[in-house]
Amino acid sequence: MPDSVQATSKRTEGGMVRFLFFLMVLVCAALAAFFVVSNRPLDSQGDAPGKVVRIEPGMGTRQIAQRLAQEEIIASASLFELLVRLEGAQHELQAGAYLLRADMRPLEIIEQIRSGRVRLVPVVIPEGFEIKQIAALLAEKGLADRERFMELAFNANLVFGEALPFDLPIASLEGYLFPDTYYFSEGQKEEEIIGQMVSRFLQVVEEEVLPLLEESHLSLHEVVTLASIVEREIMVAEERPLVASVYLNRLAVDMPLQADPTVRYVTEEDRPVVLYRDLEIDSPYNTYRYPGLPPGPIASPGLASMLAVLQPADTDYYFFVSRRDGTHEFTRTYDEHLRARRMYGY
Repeated sequence: MPDSVQATSKRTEGGMVRFLFFLMVLVCAALAAFFVVSNRPLDSQGDAPGKVVRIEPGMGTRQIAQRLAQEEIIASASLFELLVRLEGAQHELQAGAYLLRADMRPLEIIEQIRSGRVRLVPVVIPEGFEIKQIAALLAEKGLADRERFMELAFNANLVFGEALPFDLPIASLEGYLFPDTYYFSEGQKEEEIIGQMVSRFLQVVEEEVLPLLEESHLSLHEVVTLASIVEREIMVAEERPLVASVYLNRLAVDMPLQADPTVRYVTEEDRPVVLYRDLEIDSPYNTYRYPGLPPGPIASPGLASMLAVLQPADTDYYFFVSRRDGTHEFTRTYDEHLRARRMYGY
């Protein structure tokens, strides 16, 4: 081979090597840039609340990515899906309920779902529970510090700052921690638990309550407040609309509610009956001394009690008394009420 041809061939080979090297550098740089961009958390503040996201059996990578985007855990479903495929994890993502946060990097999320790291504790919050009862239940299960939970729940600004998710005329979140079955993670922060319960409240209200609220003269806070009294008053579900009608009738004529549950809410002793001395407690929650609704809810009402306030029975009842069997005798006049009290031994 002539020297000139050989030199040209070597130069060509050298140029090809340099081109391939340059192309490889570009590809590596592009991949590195992609990983940097796609691995950015949605929330860079580092204080995002935890949210339980359910990955159902049979969900593919695209469906999982879309679910995470809908739950506002990741910024982009398409970038997340591509990242999963580059990680070779598309056939390794496991079904389950995961506690995820928007400040987690997508690679962290992929690894958690890939490894199936899920440890959730089911907790049933009954209808009519107060904040102090919820705190005690969570503490009993080792999921929260009782005192810290109460401190946060009684001061919404400590949880949400200035970004309250709804109008709240008082500081307390009493009544807004929706009673339901939850799955909390061991090590989950109290703020996250509260945020999860408030999110569930908002979801239920948006779906079931707001359409009826538009036709009511009551505000959401007033509905939740009155519903909490109804919740603590009844033992038989069918009486919810009747009890709601009594209190609404009283409010309509500026008659004191005189609701025992509001008095029990501010008594120091935890007992099921109200004593005559309790009626003298000077508190705006004492509806024997102060007219109208108390400043806020006295417990967490369920959906049925909120609907009862918005769709009460059509009655002219102003009184009711316990029959001592879990049901009540409803009456129209004070004389009828007195006769009912005598009948049941009061």
